[in-house]
Amino acid sequence: MSMDEQAFEESSQAAVAHAASYLVALVTHDGREPAATLDEAHAACVWSAVTALWHPALLARSQGLPRIEAVDSPSEPIAGEVRVVAEGPEFLPHDYQTRTELIGAFMFSALPRRDAMIAAIWARVAGEAPLPRVESDEAKRIADDFLALGAARWWLRDLTVAMGHVDLLDHAALARETLAGARAWSEGDDGTAANRLRAAFEVLTQAREKFYPVDAYLLDLNLIDVASDPAKLHAALAPHQAIGFIATAGAIEALIDRDPTCETALKAALTEGWADIAGGSYAETDEPLLPWTSILWQFERSERFFNTRFDGKSIDIVARRRFALYPMLPQIAKRFGIRFALPTAFDDGRFPLPNAAKRLWESPDSTSLEALTSVPLAANAALPALTLPWRLAATMKDDHVATLPFVRWVGEGDEWYADLRRAHGYSPVLGRMTHIGDYFHMTDRPFESFRPASDDFKTPYLAQATARGDVDPISRRVAHAAARARIDALGTANSIAHALSTHPAAENPHAAQLNAAEELLETDRIEPAKAALDSVSSAIGTDLAAAVIGAHAARTPGYLVLNMTGVARRAVVELNESAGSLSPAGPLLAVVEHDAKVEGVVELPAFGFAWIPRATASEPTQTAKSSGASASKNVLRNQSIEVEIDETTGGIRAVRAPGEESPRLAQQLALLGFADALGQESRVRMEMTSLDHVFTTHGGCRVKTAGRLIEAAGGKSIASFTQEFTLWSGRPILEIDVRISEVDAEWLRAIARGDAWSRALVCRWAWPDSGSQLRRTCQLAPEHTEAERPETADAIDISTRSQRTALLFGGLAHHRRHGSRMLDTILIAGREECRHFRFGVALDLEYPHQAAVDFSAAPLVVPTSSGPPAGGPSGWFFHVDHKGTAALRASFRERTGEGRGWGVVLDLIETAGRPSRCRVRAFKPVLWARQVDFRGHHVVDLPVDGDAALVDFTPREVARVELTLGEA
Repeated sequence: MSMDEQAFEESSQAAVAHAASYLVALVTHDGREPAATLDEAHAACVWSAVTALWHPALLARSQGLPRIEAVDSPSEPIAGEVRVVAEGPEFLPHDYQTRTELIGAFMFSALPRRDAMIAAIWARVAGEAPLPRVESDEAKRIADDFLALGAARWWLRDLTVAMGHVDLLDHAALARETLAGARAWSEGDDGTAANRLRAAFEVLTQAREKFYPVDAYLLDLNLIDVASDPAKLHAALAPHQAIGFIATAGAIEALIDRDPTCETALKAALTEGWADIAGGSYAETDEPLLPWTSILWQFERSERFFNTRFDGKSIDIVARRRFALYPMLPQIAKRFGIRFALPTAFDDGRFPLPNAAKRLWESPDSTSLEALTSVPLAANAALPALTLPWRLAATMKDDHVATLPFVRWVGEGDEWYADLRRAHGYSPVLGRMTHIGDYFHMTDRPFESFRPASDDFKTPYLAQATARGDVDPISRRVAHAAARARIDALGTANSIAHALSTHPAAENPHAAQLNAAEELLETDRIEPAKAALDSVSSAIGTDLAAAVIGAHAARTPGYLVLNMTGVARRAVVELNESAGSLSPAGPLLAVVEHDAKVEGVVELPAFGFAWIPRATASEPTQTAKSSGASASKNVLRNQSIEVEIDETTGGIRAVRAPGEESPRLAQQLALLGFADALGQESRVRMEMTSLDHVFTTHGGCRVKTAGRLIEAAGGKSIASFTQEFTLWSGRPILEIDVRISEVDAEWLRAIARGDAWSRALVCRWAWPDSGSQLRRTCQLAPEHTEAERPETADAIDISTRSQRTALLFGGLAHHRRHGSRMLDTILIAGREECRHFRFGVALDLEYPHQAAVDFSAAPLVVPTSSGPPAGGPSGWFFHVDHKGTAALRASFRERTGEGRGWGVVLDLIETAGRPSRCRVRAFKPVLWARQVDFRGHHVVDLPVDGDAALVDFTPREVARVELTLGEA
């Protein structure tokens, strides 16, 4: 053996016997912010390399604290050193690894798991000796705290650089306390080790306070959903450290149902003040596309759950795991007593967030919530461990309140996040760890605000439903909208019937059934909800009919048609027991007999009724004879609309107002992204095979076209269709009924998991003026939109200087602009199984929400054995005199505020976007009126004038008006 080889062997044996002198981690981004493209595996290796060296077993054998160096320019190694390369040996200078090994230092490539990294280092440094003190839980806990100290030291180092500050850390004091603590740990003195650790953390904190002497806030956000594990909730609560939860009431309820002890643990944490819950709604729903009353139910049901199960606990912060953001949310939340918001989502979707920690999030009515607008770091990923100090530096420099939120699934989180919380258990080195509720209460209210518009949000719902393989990603929304409209109508009818009864303060027999049906619907059990409504509908209609007609009416059989919406309308209803015996008279504007059915157009007041005899002897009025519906060949007309059918495609060639020459609108079916057998995009044409007049009468006309969608190149039939176009005399809406059949199975397989926005069967609308503006109804209010995907379940208005053409969707919510003059409404995408779709078209409406409500909500028709009512064949129960104010529903109250008598509550919304005053009239004198929030708390007394209350609205305001109608 040569002298050099003998010296190397001796130095190696000495290193093994006496352990490493120094510990060094080599990384690429030393002192620089890591690239956002850094992959997770690489980030995990960096984290492991830097922090594993702080294990007390290694520190106790070292002469100094671990260092971090740049991998491309490392210092010269010395014998006995441990050097961990985070990126791999290929990043080192030429022959550096060889020189390191020759000199007697230990070189390692980092492993992504820190425990494996520690074990690998120890095995080489200590030979066959086992890692000490592995049998003691307390020793393991303190060892983890040393690793957390290493993480905190690393973060503070990078934070100092990111802040552009000189290093003011007392390195000697940190080394003294840390190394002494590590030796105490190795000797089994856990108490001394913990005390030394605390002193070391305090050294770090003092250094941070020299360049940022005020509080920075670290927020722990834990996501809970209906599938969350109760054991993980208990694990998250075990440390008794500040923690916040983002959870719907339904998710909490599901957790408690699986493990009742969760309720006790949560109650204790909330009572003691170190935990808080942010939520607001009962379930994770597609809230921006839901009807108004569905949104209100979600908040009401959530509040009821917390009041009942958590001793009156109220939610102060509105937050969601799933995307559920839209401009009106601050106003709704504020009406439920919520003061703060987290306007972000953790699944998908687009939403605006200002580049600031806190802002005031304003609704269109100027209602605002104090909002945390910092984007949280993902606590269950590796890369945020590296970017944390740089994000913290940015908020320290730019924000009035330095804030860094973290989000994770409850009870989970990456290893680095556990280190962060352990570090905070000793000292607020980087900031004060708190839950989101305390954060809002301890920090000042911001002055700056932001008011995003509907176009600033983009929902992910269709893509998510398609990815899940839902069989009804499109039609489910239609079914929900129809059932919701029916619940609101039946609820209003039941409330009015109860108010008209002789004992209105008595128990309401149908309220529980309606509440049960509503819960079924809003918890996504649509078919059971529809069955529950079927079981109670007839009884409610009968009760209201009896109250309206009275016991002393003439014994003339008829129908009571009930309009329980806040929109005056001309509605089509079935009057099948009147075959051959009805003609237009009074509120009955038109009658059509076809296919063994009798249908009539009835004039209905808002929140009103019309009584029609089962037989009439009178002839139609002269006005009705001279005007009405008609159809000749491929053209349909009534008093409001003229429709020309395209005899080539079977779609609409032109929609016009009477007397207009130029068409406003055309329609046909189309396929998006159709590909041929070679995968090349291919054009599909719509080809009509027949045109039939189903019926053509003075009262109404219907034309039916049938045909196929055919691949232009090969002539292959992709689907068959029928379209029915119906106009009724006196009714200002064109009704379009589309049925698809014989869909090509190969095409269905191709779109099953494809992008629903680019591969779908659509209804395409076209208009001639490329300068037309589109307005979509958002929570019933029309808003100008330039979005590529202007989603709405209600209506889109195509506007020019002199014309407005409203498309009515009845719950079909997903639309996409196709060029500057076309709009596609998606009908079949993903695994959608529905093949029947309805649309409407109305012209020149100032308030398109009225036609949308008319199109979606069917009147109630109650056969009666007597009539007409004493007050006449038609009448109303409530009346709102401002057309821009939408009335959503009426609800009965046995006791109105401050112990007054019985009454009703009306939910109203201003849709025109301007201040207004309206008179809300009732069927009897109003004794007292007030506006309340959605929890029933008093807002303001309202002036009363006979049978009316006067209500002042700000633009887009939602108001709940309580009318006292009877004595207690």
